[in-house]
Amino acid sequence: MKSRMWLMAAVLILVFLTAACASFRSPVKKASDSLAQKALQFSPPPGRAAIYVIRPFGFVAAGSPMHLFIDHREFGRLPAGTFLYGEVSPREHILETADFPGCKSRFIKFTAEEGTCYFIYATVGWSLNLDPLSEEEGKRLVSKYELSGDNRFDYKDEVPTIPK
Repeated sequence: MKSRMWLMAAVLILVFLTAACASFRSPVKKASDSLAQKALQFSPPPGRAAIYVIRPFGFVAAGSPMHLFIDHREFGRLPAGTFLYGEVSPREHILETADFPGCKSRFIKFTAEEGTCYFIYATVGWSLNLDPLSEEEGKRLVSKYELSGDNRFDYKDEVPTIPK
């Protein structure tokens, strides 16, 4: 009888902990209005390509933001239920994740073409995954999620100089 009660208590604790982890979402820093407007236009500036990395809500690691890098430079942090937006030069790029507790880092290569939008779906499960999306699916998901303000492409209304 005692062992049954201990088992029941252990199961209940596990259920509560699992529910708490799944419902917890790390706070999302608000992106600047100018970056949010640019992102939703789906039209990169002349001489640039746009990249969107979308992370859906998920059960696994919902409270831990994913750290992303483009060409080994920090892109930003991606909490669950958000997306990152950036503008890159037309050439080959590497999008990569930092190591995540229990998962190895992943990367995806893509060749950016001027005027094109690229959409990547970032998920956490048994491993980290970065998968390309169609433009139609990418736009649908971007409109559904919030732009992460923890973004190295967000200059807070300052105009950066873009090296050639």
